[in-house]
Amino acid sequence: MKLILLFLLGIVFCSAVVVNQDSELEKSMARGKEIYNENCLRCHMAKGEGVVETFPPLAKSDFLMKTPEKAIQAIKFGLQGPIRVNEVIYDNAMPEPGLDDQKVADVMNYIQNSWGNSSGKKVITVQMVRDVKAD
Repeated sequence: MKLILLFLLGIVFCSAVVVNQDSELEKSMARGKEIYNENCLRCHMAKGEGVVETFPPLAKSDFLMKTPEKAIQAIKFGLQGPIRVNEVIYDNAMPEPGLDDQKVADVMNYIQNSWGNSSGKKVITVQMVRDVKAD
């Protein structure tokens, strides 16, 4: 009987943690969408498709999904020099947008879960953004 009770309590606890994480991701993504529309849309376009050989795509982007730390660094500090995204070289400057760590996390959560991207419900946190330093 005690074993069954512990098992049921474990299920309740785990489901509460997962629901809370999903809720936090959804809230972050909603904030991130607004930030994206204000700061990123002009270059990366409405559906994250970018502009071929000028501005890299964020939709289904191997650079974004395989190296999120580099994507965070680019958003946080800007980016200069060539990068390879989906086998295409992009060599255009991205200015530092001046976003605080919370806004960087929110926009990362939005773009990592939009347009065919999926983070597997992994949340980019403010601490993760803080840990990323400029080169």
